[in-house]
Order: sequence, then C-alpha cells, then structure tokens
Amino acid sequence: MQRFAAFLFLLLVASAAAGTHKVPSDEPMATVEIPDKWKIKQSGEVINASSQDGKLHFLVTPVEQKKVAETMGEAMRYIRGTGGIVVRPESRKNEAGNINGIDVQHASWQGKDKSGEVEIQFTLFSLSNDKRLLAAYWGSPAAKKKYQADLKKMLESIKKA
Repeated sequence: MQRFAAFLFLLLVASAAAGTHKVPSDEPMATVEIPDKWKIKQSGEVINASSQDGKLHFLVTPVEQKKVAETMGEAMRYIRGTGGIVVRPESRKNEAGNINGIDVQHASWQGKDKSGEVEIQFTLFSLSNDKRLLAAYWGSPAAKKKYQADLKKMLESIKKA
C-alpha cells in the first residue's frame, strides 16, 4: 500500500511539473517553464505552445540584436496567419512593467477571427543591454480567463540563462 501511495504521489507530482525550455536551445539567453499538458513545438529559436484544447497559444522568441520592431512584426504576421486573425490596430495599449526584476514592456491588441473576439499580448523582456526576449499569447477572452494561471506562471518563469 505504501508503494502504491508513493507511486501515486510521484505520478501526480510528475504530471503537475512544468518542463523548462531554453531560448534559443543552442545558445540560451533565457529559460521558460511551460506546463507539461500544453502542446509544445520548438523549432530553432522559437517555442510555440498551445493549451491542451488549442484555444490559447503562447510563443517565445529571442529578439535579434536590437530589432524589436522587426521581431514584433514577424510575430504578429505569424499570429494573424495562424487563424485568420484580423487585428484592430487602434486597440493597441502599451504598458511598462517588471517581472522577476526584469524590465518588460507590454503591448496588447484586440482582434477577431472566425470564432469571435481575440486578445493578443506581447511582453518584451529586457534581459540585458543587448539581449531581449519576446513572449506573446493570443486567444479568446474566455480562453485567456481559463488559462490565466498558466499564463502568469509561464511569464513569471522566464529567467536569464
């Protein structure tokens, strides 16, 4: 009975644990923890994760040198292309912040896809004078609410490598 209880405990701990991913994988500048239940694709420098129901998406990519606008533009093109999302440019909001002692800039937009309203948020992490990391998430307001705890944990897990 004790063995079963210990096995069950380990199984529960393992299923609740998050996987730590290096960004980029070959020469990491940062790490991020993504819940194991999320579907994760890592290709080159980009980590792309989706909630288990596919309703919310999370992307992390390094910013090449100081090409912040270019990286944000590429990320936005990717997001718009994933589900036919139409972004309302006039809805953009900017906000400065701090996560784990790292200065961040948030930019958010409202949009629509074939299923309805979509919220998009970019968080730009300034890891050092010349190293930046972009984290983005997008999905319906209901999906954002449902996965708010996961989003918060993922953003707060981002640390310098």
